[in-house]
Amino acid sequence: MDGASARSDPGSRVRELEAVAMLAGDGLIRLDASGTVVDWGSGAEALTGYAAEEIRGRSVSVLYTEEDRAAGRDRQDLDAATAGGRVEVEGWRVRKDGGRFRANVVAAPILDDDGAVTGFATLTRDVTERRSDESMFRALLESAPDAMVIAGPDGRITLVNRQAERLFGFPRDELVGQPIEILVPQRLHQRHVRHRDGFLAAPAVRPMGVGLDLLGVRRDGTEFPVEISLSPLETDQGPQVCAAIRDVTERREQEARLRQQRDEIMELSTPVIQVWDKVIALPIIGTLDSGRAMRLTESLLENIAELRAEVVILDISGVPTVDTLVAQHLLKTVQAANLMGAVSIVSGVRPETAQAIVHLGIDLGRLRSRNTLRDALQLALRILRERAGEADEIARNVTGGRA
Repeated sequence: MDGASARSDPGSRVRELEAVAMLAGDGLIRLDASGTVVDWGSGAEALTGYAAEEIRGRSVSVLYTEEDRAAGRDRQDLDAATAGGRVEVEGWRVRKDGGRFRANVVAAPILDDDGAVTGFATLTRDVTERRSDESMFRALLESAPDAMVIAGPDGRITLVNRQAERLFGFPRDELVGQPIEILVPQRLHQRHVRHRDGFLAAPAVRPMGVGLDLLGVRRDGTEFPVEISLSPLETDQGPQVCAAIRDVTERREQEARLRQQRDEIMELSTPVIQVWDKVIALPIIGTLDSGRAMRLTESLLENIAELRAEVVILDISGVPTVDTLVAQHLLKTVQAANLMGAVSIVSGVRPETAQAIVHLGIDLGRLRSRNTLRDALQLALRILRERAGEADEIARNVTGGRA
């Protein structure tokens, strides 16, 4: 048989197709126009357990489940191949021993020179394991405690779980195919697209928008704070991005309550006390960090203005250690008080505190200090008297000595 004859011989073409099918691990079957098996490849034998002599001459419907045969699915598949020139279906098939497997089947009509259908060529592949993996993946997705949203590189949603439906208020059929920005407030869409593009440029498991307050939006338009963790996925459809989304509204509210409680405790631990008219004292207890120092200064300045204080006593006997940072905080507080016209006195300077200040080389400038609060109060009275005397002298000069 010459090359041209071989190319025109259907049997030769089927054998060529079978060789390709064997390389792919598929089962090649050729049917006549009625759906009866004409040729049966070795891949189909390995896949179904039927030898060629057992199956040849029988209807391909023997491979279909009883319920599919009753529904006429075998004929429907061939009619779809005729109408479309090709059809790809997936469903359950039955082996010789009665066992079922999940099959992906591609069927195409074989035409004669006049374009009439003389038969069909089908390729069958066992995808049971893949389907099992997909089923397990979907089960894991559905059992995840967080809302899970999977999107393609174009940013369109391909899969969501029921937690995502509950969190955002969308049924999944309204989400699949939509841009993922549907779950983000409109004003943040451009920023979200930049985050998405940045992730796709260097995909890795990581949180999204580190340091930013991320927001989601429900179907009814309400916004809520979220945390998002991103993971890259490699699938048969290409690279995908899996986003685990968690509503952190309750946690943020709890954090706000804790901050408020902490601030209240800090205020209680640094109360501003009016000792006498124009003299206030601020006993500092515990560690003095930047946040607490800022609140301490604000509270002190407010009380200086409200009580018209002229002398401020900062008692540090309750501060466990004085380091450079603590000293800097104290100096800033004193400088702020001086700008308001108040003289500052530091009391409670213990020997070890004084030694630490000298050892650290901290320059407290002209800051007045006393060992005990009692000594600081005596100094405060003297300062008030001096200021009162200075005020009287100024008044006499202004009035020319007249009382």
